[in-house]
Amino acid sequence: MDEVTLSQRIIIKDINALKVRVESLGEEKSSLLKIAQESFILGSKSHLNSLNPEIREKLGLELTYLTQRNPKLSSFYEEKKNKYLSLGKSYAAISFLFDLIEEEISLLDLILLQEILMDDGEFRKEDVFIVYPDNSRITFSYKNILSQIEEVFQWYYTVSKNRKISPIVIAILFHYKIVSVHPFLDGNGRVSRLILNLILLKNGLFPISISSERREKYYESLVKGDKGNIEGLIDFVGTLIKEKLEQYLTIAKELEGLEFNKTLLVLTEDGNTEMIQKLLEIHSINLEKTKIESYDGKDNLASAIFFANKLLSKSQNLKHILIHRDRDNDNPQQLKQIVDKHLRSYGLNNKSTVLITKHYDIESYFINSRHINQLYPVITTKKAQDLIEKATFETSPTSKSKLRIAYAEYGKFGKMTDPLIKAKEIDSLYESDPVRYRYGKDVLFKLEELISSELGFAEKIELSQYSDYVKITEVEKCKTKL
Repeated sequence: MDEVTLSQRIIIKDINALKVRVESLGEEKSSLLKIAQESFILGSKSHLNSLNPEIREKLGLELTYLTQRNPKLSSFYEEKKNKYLSLGKSYAAISFLFDLIEEEISLLDLILLQEILMDDGEFRKEDVFIVYPDNSRITFSYKNILSQIEEVFQWYYTVSKNRKISPIVIAILFHYKIVSVHPFLDGNGRVSRLILNLILLKNGLFPISISSERREKYYESLVKGDKGNIEGLIDFVGTLIKEKLEQYLTIAKELEGLEFNKTLLVLTEDGNTEMIQKLLEIHSINLEKTKIESYDGKDNLASAIFFANKLLSKSQNLKHILIHRDRDNDNPQQLKQIVDKHLRSYGLNNKSTVLITKHYDIESYFINSRHINQLYPVITTKKAQDLIEKATFETSPTSKSKLRIAYAEYGKFGKMTDPLIKAKEIDSLYESDPVRYRYGKDVLFKLEELISSELGFAEKIELSQYSDYVKITEVEKCKTKL
């Protein structure tokens, strides 16, 4: 199926219609580009990490490297790479991409992007191959990589001039063609997905990422593409692009329609807002004067902040914004700096409070022996601590699994080639500080079960209640602004 025909698929037409609705909101292109870029930064970890290799194993795919890397860096690339890396490796690749939004991407840019991201920058010098579940094999030869990549770029320059071909189709196919050539020993998927997002940004669309729940489907669509069915990949990525536009419109509708008698707007990443609502109640926040909105995903926060700013300018009653993000396995200070930076860009730094959870998530605030003792005095603080440790241990497989996914390409772990050694090392990291890395939602649920059993209750108790030991500084600070 050619590019023009693919551009007529229903999913592409749906995206175009949604894009018209977004543009009809009256925002300038520069405003939308700013939101899109901020979304990319806020969700940078999902864009820069390799997709979970366990998915390939589940599908029966096996990628074998027949030689080690042998990078030879020119002084030109070394100098340019260091320019971007001086910003911090986490954002070097993204900063480089932003500089390319107003320029034409070239083959040299592709190589430099891979160099910044993977410390490599050379085409592989040996064949690699993939074995599919049916035992068929596809081999990627190293002998014609340069000519194949040059052909991909020539294709890109040609189709980009054809107005009958959707830039969405071009972005998806460009990404697929790079993956199909497999020019580098490592980082091909990440680099190609970054370029996909670059082309989306160039054309006024929001960047997309592939969640852990959809990675298997993504790999399946790539496999089908290798076997001649590219439509599935168009529909898969197209659906992600469509959902981003829909999320933007949903946030716009909900915040634009916010009652003007509210004094506090709470933006939370949690789709289920029950827990944040309980925390607000515990801190005596007036819920009748509070509006809680989920921005549903870290990289949607940029859109939420944008519309919150518009709302503040319209409402005489709205006084403050509380923004919640779970720390997860990230650095809380770094997360807060990122969010604060975007708030300052809209002049909201004095009108907003940022809550980055102290531990993994909101639920972790209730995993507290003194809190338990005050709620249920028959349980001593020592007994409560014993139950917390037991709940932590029994849920450790889930916590370790989440940590392995989060850290698979992080720091020294990203350089480990043996998956078993990598998993063992990350598990050891968890064991060094379970309190920091435990998954609060699972631990709290298990803890409530253990306490219920200890008390002899038939029904599970709830720890998400008021006590003198559940005091969150950021929420208390927020109260003083109302």
